[in-house]
Amino acid sequence: MSLISLKNVSKIYGEERTEIRALDNVNLEIEKGKIITIMGPSGSGKSTLLNLLGAMDSPTSGKIIVGGRDIGSLPERKLSSYRKETVGFVFQTFYLLPNLNVMDNILIPLIPYGIKSGNRKRAQELLDLVGLGNRGESKVGKLSGGESQRIAIARALINDPKVILADEPTGNLDSETGKSIVELLLKLAENEKTVVIVTHDPRIAQAVAEHPLGTNIWIKDGQLSEKPTYNMFCWGE
Repeated sequence: MSLISLKNVSKIYGEERTEIRALDNVNLEIEKGKIITIMGPSGSGKSTLLNLLGAMDSPTSGKIIVGGRDIGSLPERKLSSYRKETVGFVFQTFYLLPNLNVMDNILIPLIPYGIKSGNRKRAQELLDLVGLGNRGESKVGKLSGGESQRIAIARALINDPKVILADEPTGNLDSETGKSIVELLLKLAENEKTVVIVTHDPRIAQAVAEHPLGTNIWIKDGQLSEKPTYNMFCWGE
């Protein structure tokens, strides 16, 4: 049974002559514990799709069902709970707060709900998971790019979400560091997290395709395909 199901989802910006179909009648099924890459050129609809899955935007038409709930029909109060409990976000830009240490950066998503005594233990467990168990008191300005992204992943996991949404998670990293981040995301899938990665990087797609839990999805002009639908080395093909 799918954890995530998109049924005839479209997202349209503008009106009539200025209409842009960022997503065009998309259907997609993602099972629990799978890792998916969504590949496509700029403007293809990748980020729009990720925003819809994260309930940062709503579809113009169609249904997005996550864990049995149609998130497009949820009131804002329940959408807030969905974002807190079901999804964790990882971005190309790490968005760490330089005036806080590593531990406190991981705990940021909990601030609106109150940080409890067990949360720091959970944060330490996540630091161990991402291979930075001894850096909790470090200032984030002392971290490398790869370490910063690992902290951002730990922060995304602090609420124990079912789904990790990663938007170009290796975009600001060198090749070797990027590879280690992809390996970490694959490890999360092995631990029954569902991971959706939006990327331009064919190396990520290859690593995911070679993993037994992985699948590549391609997107162009708001439409999905299981095979490449464009030549990344040419314009408009």
